[in-house]
Amino acid sequence: MEKGWQPVATAPAHAELELSIYDKGEYHALAFPCQRDDLGWRDVRANRSVLLDPTHWRLWDRGRADGKPH
Repeated sequence: MEKGWQPVATAPAHAELELSIYDKGEYHALAFPCQRDDLGWRDVRANRSVLLDPTHWRLWDRGRADGKPH
């Protein structure tokens, strides 16, 4: 994992986060910001719940021009 990633167990609630998931032997950063709420995870842009099993998090960089993870 890249520098700055934290274990998902430490993810703060109600903060815009970049999440990483583990799929088919690789880590992948999601291309949209998420927030942890009382029910699980929410896609901030679409304002809807998403079923995810993330492994790591870091703060979402609002300054990214392309909106993609770095």
